Amino acid sequence: MAEFQELIPKVLRGIYYGDALELQTERNLTVSAAIFQEMLDELLEEKKKVDEFASVLRLSQYRIDSISAEKDLYLFPSDSLQTRQYSFLLVEIAKEMKPVEDSLMKYSGKLDSIQTSLNEMVFDLNTQIESLELIRRNLNASIFEKEIPDDQGSKFHQRPLSEAISYSYTKEKLALIFYLRLYQTRLLMMAFLILISWIFIKTLKNRIGLLNEQDIHEDGKVILIHPLLSSIVIVIGCFQFFFPSPPFIFYWLIWFLASISITLIFSNFLKSFWFFFWVFTVLIFLLSGIANLILLPTAEERYLLIALSLIGILFLASTFIKNKTDQLKEKRIVYFIYFMGFFELVSLVLNLAGRFNLSKSFLVAGYIGIVVGILLLWTVRLINQGLSIATKIYHNQEKELFFINFDRLGNRAPGIFYTFLIFGWVVLVGKNFYSFSQISLSINEFLNEKRMIGSYEFSINGLFVFLIILLVSVMISRLLSIFAADPETSNSQEKRKRISFGSWLLLVQIFVISLGLFLAFAASGIPLDKITIILGALSVGIGLGLQGLVNNLVSGLILAFEKTVKVGDLIEIDGKPGIMKSIGFRSSVVSMFEGPSVVIPNGDLISKQLINWTTGKGRKLSAIIGVAYGTDLQIAVRLLREIIAEDSRIRTNPSPRVVPVEFTDSSIDIEVTFWVNTYFDYPYVKGDLISKANELFKQNGIQIPFPQLDLHVKSK
Repeated sequence: MAEFQELIPKVLRGIYYGDALELQTERNLTVSAAIFQEMLDELLEEKKKVDEFASVLRLSQYRIDSISAEKDLYLFPSDSLQTRQYSFLLVEIAKEMKPVEDSLMKYSGKLDSIQTSLNEMVFDLNTQIESLELIRRNLNASIFEKEIPDDQGSKFHQRPLSEAISYSYTKEKLALIFYLRLYQTRLLMMAFLILISWIFIKTLKNRIGLLNEQDIHEDGKVILIHPLLSSIVIVIGCFQFFFPSPPFIFYWLIWFLASISITLIFSNFLKSFWFFFWVFTVLIFLLSGIANLILLPTAEERYLLIALSLIGILFLASTFIKNKTDQLKEKRIVYFIYFMGFFELVSLVLNLAGRFNLSKSFLVAGYIGIVVGILLLWTVRLINQGLSIATKIYHNQEKELFFINFDRLGNRAPGIFYTFLIFGWVVLVGKNFYSFSQISLSINEFLNEKRMIGSYEFSINGLFVFLIILLVSVMISRLLSIFAADPETSNSQEKRKRISFGSWLLLVQIFVISLGLFLAFAASGIPLDKITIILGALSVGIGLGLQGLVNNLVSGLILAFEKTVKVGDLIEIDGKPGIMKSIGFRSSVVSMFEGPSVVIPNGDLISKQLINWTTGKGRKLSAIIGVAYGTDLQIAVRLLREIIAEDSRIRTNPSPRVVPVEFTDSSIDIEVTFWVNTYFDYPYVKGDLISKANELFKQNGIQIPFPQLDLHVKSK
């Protein structure tokens, strides 16, 4: 708190105090407001902790006071001796409680003083934020008027650039430190995502080397050149939108890191002309960012802005004079080049006309537009390359990496991802203009405005949050199927473990959706007791016509809990074999051997007879082999046992049986019974048994008879 009290005058220096500035800058006001807002957010967090502690302390004090005021405590016994002893006991208790009460009173007074100081600080910060917003509004109301003074003796012309840099360094550092303190968890999350992405891409690079595809400098494999740098570009490109209202210096630093990373990736990939174009563009972007970090206006800075605008225009002209756009790896970059050139031209015109703030906004927005636009384009390109390579490597059943099913995930990012990045690019460029921030603020106020329906208070933003959380939970539950590889039947315990997640998929999906539902109610401010109304309505719906749906859902839960059948099991329904592919909310999918995938309601799986060959002891095979009358049956039985013993596909437990069973019209039948290890071996084992039996019987002179009919003709 003392730190904040010391910082406020330093932040306000150059805005209110001393001689008033002849030219105020939008950036100076924006950074000051950002610092105050970050201080306020941090202070509110501390205030919340203090208020919670004070509430507990006062509750403890109230409980102690309520005990001493309890009437039953003063019900004395009728016996005078017991009354005297009880009185002494009350006195001793009062003496013991006195220090505790004094301590509570002491700390309660200190807490009151701290809370008062905190409230004053919160009020002061809110006042400063409102005052700065008023100054910004007045400044931008006259932004199209000439701002640069003609008097050469004014502060604008006399202030040295070093003074402006020193002042700006102090304020920008404060803004960055406060922001990092507030959102250090998200920074750690971003670092963790970079680590995970690096491991993923490095694994792809190692695997593609094992496939003898060593040329990783092809267009479709740029992501593999530097796995760590590619991870930095991808994660920063996507995760930058999850930092709420960061100061420009924070954006500038992460864009600087991403730009250096992609430059190193381009070094052995782009043509020399376009590589020089990119490096030069990044250097100008970094210079414009440094200029944007300067908060106090100076004549030297104005000349720097003019030079940067001219460089952008001339560089654009020289680029298209040489006409080498056919060498571009990403053709859409041309649009960002046009965008940059147009904005730099507008900036130059405004600067020469004396519109300092607006020209600076256009200059920075132009360079941000081209660099961030190229970063986002290559973010999508690198993601698509990673997915394409992963789909190629981990095809069919070879999905060893994180058990992700890349066949389902596809080899391109979904279409909504492109929309998200385009919208994000517009927001990043628009943040340089006050009007855009005001439009965003107006939309935000409209969405957060409290509305009433009866006794229920809600906001449009709350409803959006409710729907978004529900949609995200549904999407997550559906995306979980990506981590379940297409199952293949196997009796191997190791392979069974690799597809065991699919059997728990239904329970995990139900948990995700249920959690999402409760979070949606909590985040949107809808009272949780409203759920009882929904449950009551659902009970009526179930009674009227949802019995079948509930039956299938409950049956799915029974299958998931009892594990009578799992994903990947070989089953047989109505005499037709197939593999259990998935167990869903309402129905399950079975991939039949005949080719199609059959959707079966979960209720039917429970009610109908279902044969699970995977969890059994193998498939039983029975064959009848007939030998001619007069055959030595002991030799025939021994030969058949030898055939069975030599075949590794036949299980030794249960023990095979070879038993003569019946005299028929033309043969003595021998029944051969055994169990094969896997369902798929059944026809092959039976065929081999017949072939080898036929061969051995010939070698040992055993005949296999065929039905004969003797016809006796009598003539009269």
